[in-house]
Amino acid sequence: MADINWEEAKRLAVTEGWSNYKIADHFKVNESSIRRGLKGVARHLLPTDSDFVSRMKITLDEPMRHTGDIAITADWHIPLYDAEYANRFISEARARGHKDLLIAGDFFNFDALSAYDPKQHSAGLEGELVEALSVMRILLETFENIYYLWGNHDVRLHRALGFALQFQSAMKLVFGNLGDEALERIKFTNLDHMYVDVPGGESWYVCHPQNYSRIPLSTARVLAAKYNANVITAHSHHCAVGYATDGERVVAEIGGLFDRHKTAYLQRSTTFPTWQTGYAFLEGGKLIVDSPGWQTV
Repeated sequence: MADINWEEAKRLAVTEGWSNYKIADHFKVNESSIRRGLKGVARHLLPTDSDFVSRMKITLDEPMRHTGDIAITADWHIPLYDAEYANRFISEARARGHKDLLIAGDFFNFDALSAYDPKQHSAGLEGELVEALSVMRILLETFENIYYLWGNHDVRLHRALGFALQFQSAMKLVFGNLGDEALERIKFTNLDHMYVDVPGGESWYVCHPQNYSRIPLSTARVLAAKYNANVITAHSHHCAVGYATDGERVVAEIGGLFDRHKTAYLQRSTTFPTWQTGYAFLEGGKLIVDSPGWQTV
């Protein structure tokens, strides 16, 4: 029995499913030796060792993380954006000295790729791509790094490509004409969220959730309880700030840089709340939100 590598014998029995006879033949010993040596080995339980798990090649995307101050926008819906309000955001970001920007999804509208009616043909795909490149090029004049999250409108391109490319690869393809140096400064993720860490304070969970509620902050409050973090959400087109149900964590919906007056499908009758524009900054762990009618201090 001294010539038998028992760790290897156990692996062959549990992970590979070899019989005692096959293992005995492998080590050139009697089956009875293997039977005695492996007595108590639980072949009826699933293997959990790292070698087995690594063979499965299961990998998941890790959320991006940023530490420190950052400017945050969402829901531009280019080309249906408010250029004057976007310029107000850029000017304020420069005045505050922000060098990093988080785009929390839906930079594009991609109405032409939507499965829904009506199509806004006056804002077609070709013009949208040209306009989005122009806007991103201008943003890179102010910001050194841009973090770009998955958005449900952005993903329309990803879907139109039959999911042949991952979301981040599809976005790199779209912005490829900006050049390699620009693409190194734009950090795309396949995920709809990322974390902004505050030295000495609680992290912020910034996301573009698929869930929608017509009640402002309700989705953000659920996420705050789930992830034990302050939460900033996009997607709802609400602009509001409040506390989570614990009365301590901060939750916010930051509106967007869209122009609802340019958006054709909003001309249809709906009971949903009117869209609200807005943007935000995280400075020293504190949230500042700007909307046309008010600004947090």
